Amino acid sequence: MLQIQKLKAKKDAMRVIDFLQSDEAFQDTWVPGEKEMIRNTVLESLNKGKHHQYWYIEKKGKIIGALGVNKNIYKSGGYEMMKDYVAVHKDYKRHGLGSKLLKTMEDYVRLQKGRYILITTCDTDYYKPARLFYEKHGYVKVGEIPDYYLVGEGKIDYVKKM
Repeated sequence: MLQIQKLKAKKDAMRVIDFLQSDEAFQDTWVPGEKEMIRNTVLESLNKGKHHQYWYIEKKGKIIGALGVNKNIYKSGGYEMMKDYVAVHKDYKRHGLGSKLLKTMEDYVRLQKGRYILITTCDTDYYKPARLFYEKHGYVKVGEIPDYYLVGEGKIDYVKKM
């Protein structure tokens, strides 16, 4: 059985970064600065204690899933996945790994007495399965900004109250 592990070491953070930036995680185009943001965000999670966490799943030494969440900047009980990502290896989609990662994150937020989780995603067809995944897990669409990332690539926000 595959275990979800909490990210604790820089060597594992680098492996998570490599996975998140790979074609195994995302086959979509990257906006300028996005890969650098991923790198910085994953590494920052090592230093922020209980306010910023990443989890990952590996099989035979290879990362096949990862997810991160961060307490909002206001420290008001909100958590968000705006600069943090969730991804499952393309060969392991539809095996329940994304749901397990999401549940782990939601349990963590509840333990921290979090009030809500805000997830940001994209409005393109490529991210339609992600949007359906969030809706299936009780997240509600609360906002949309057209052309946010690039012209023709807008932002959609989902929230779930804890």
